[in-house]
Amino acid sequence: MLKLFFMSFFYSALNHIPPTLWAVLHVIGDILKFWTKRLMNYLRPKSRTLYHHAITELDQCETYADWYEKAAIVDEITGADLWRRNFFSQRYDVTSVLEEYAVLDQALDEADAQTIVHRFSTTGPSMLRNFAGIVDKRLFTKSLIGTKLLIEQYLDKVLECLQFLCDQPSVARTSFFQRCKLSLGTTAFILQGGSLFGLFHLGVMKGLLDQKLLPNIISGSSMGACIASMCTVLTNEELSQLLHGDNLLQEIKKDIELLKQCGYGNIDQDLNLGSLLQNVVHRGYSKDVYLFIKFVEKAIIKDMTFEEAFQRTGKILNIVVHPTDRNICPSLLNYVTTPNVLVSSAIDCSLGSEVISSGTRLLCKNLKNEIVDYIPATRVSHFLFLTPQNATETGLIESPYTRLTELFNVNNFIVSLARPYLAPLVMNDLKHEIKTSKYYYYKHYPTTDMSNFTPLQLSNMNEVEPLGFKFRYHLERKLKHIITMEFRHRVEVLDNLGLLSHWIKRLAIDEKTPRSATEVTIAPNLKSLSLSRIIEGQLDNIPYWVKCGEQSCWPVLALIKTRCAVEFGLDEIIKSKKAY
Repeated sequence: MLKLFFMSFFYSALNHIPPTLWAVLHVIGDILKFWTKRLMNYLRPKSRTLYHHAITELDQCETYADWYEKAAIVDEITGADLWRRNFFSQRYDVTSVLEEYAVLDQALDEADAQTIVHRFSTTGPSMLRNFAGIVDKRLFTKSLIGTKLLIEQYLDKVLECLQFLCDQPSVARTSFFQRCKLSLGTTAFILQGGSLFGLFHLGVMKGLLDQKLLPNIISGSSMGACIASMCTVLTNEELSQLLHGDNLLQEIKKDIELLKQCGYGNIDQDLNLGSLLQNVVHRGYSKDVYLFIKFVEKAIIKDMTFEEAFQRTGKILNIVVHPTDRNICPSLLNYVTTPNVLVSSAIDCSLGSEVISSGTRLLCKNLKNEIVDYIPATRVSHFLFLTPQNATETGLIESPYTRLTELFNVNNFIVSLARPYLAPLVMNDLKHEIKTSKYYYYKHYPTTDMSNFTPLQLSNMNEVEPLGFKFRYHLERKLKHIITMEFRHRVEVLDNLGLLSHWIKRLAIDEKTPRSATEVTIAPNLKSLSLSRIIEGQLDNIPYWVKCGEQSCWPVLALIKTRCAVEFGLDEIIKSKKAY
């Protein structure tokens, strides 16, 4: 009771703070940030100024092409471009990759289709995603723009061979490419939660879409379910047009009635900071997120079902829910498990019964195309859908992605994690070592330009010596890794014993993918976090978070391309053959 009284007093006090005071605090914060940056420039050694300037420019890039150009400069400064040319590494089997490259190269020169078919069959090594360890994340932490040139040229050779077989219909039929796809596996795009920061998923989705790396299997929970639904009910062309520039924001602004319903245009509500903060803390979303959810449900999804969405675009939508009774409703909804369920009702259920509205109902279409309850009428009144955090607390949660691997042969996950505070604790993301470049050096620089050499030519050259590391770098890296692993382990132990606080659980516990699959996580940069934007729910938050998500996606694109290039190449071939 005392806690409730204190919180009410706190929110009331915030509501009576004049806007002028908040404006003054913003100005003071900007001044402190400016002078802190200037002071660091004076304290930094001159030898590091060029490097720091190049790193700073990366955060200011507006397009991926511009970022790639700036990243290439950083690689040249740190020596990572030399590391790419020197294809020897303990992280993957160099000899196996060279041998496979030589076999495929010779087969292409001789137009020997049977040899290529043998290497691509289930007994050959080329249709393995992690062949010789080429997708190890540690191979992508040195350079910003890619990995070893040998790996990149090997994948290009595999794609060239696939296209060669595609032009030989008498040798390789559609069933052959489908068997190759079955052996290689499938990639799924996972949008994990993020009621407050969920708009970040839009930028990650746009970044993958622009580079033609967006998988056809997309799964989401909570706010991620809403964005995943928008992505799957629209074709890639429609989605690209909607996310271009400020088209999405302009479409939302056209619905004046929806804007007023969500609190935009109400001046008193905009100035009530205490009320906005109370809504964020207790209900878990800001009004811009609420506006986006309602817009997607009203203007884009409408009354479409999972099966109708799949028939329209060919993309597979999966929404994770946490029902109190799993014997009646599955936890993973898609066109296989619940084909006639309405996508809009599944989004509300994924958010949780107590978040958007009380008494959330899961709806479906019957044989007469009428909208009815999916849950039997005798159990609707006391059937609830929990939020992911509450499901964890009650012990009802289990990884829904295990079922995803069973249904669609998924063995590779791209995870968009819209929780900036979890970024330092994520173990499966891609942490580049550019900020530790002062700890390593090259013993010998090449005297010739080797950028256009083939792997077979490079294998006979010894001009580039391995990267030399300093002891301090090894020590700091190991200590950071050990501390992070120890913290996560202790949190999981306390959670299993039921001793973990509710707030710590909300911040530190997330859904896990199967250990048998490869995975990479994209998390927002803490520097992009703006608390005022989150609490106030500004209308221009949508383009802001799209840009943030897109920039966070760029450093991971090289790893995603390596893991998915052959898979997406097979998809294009199978699609083209089905069109005939």
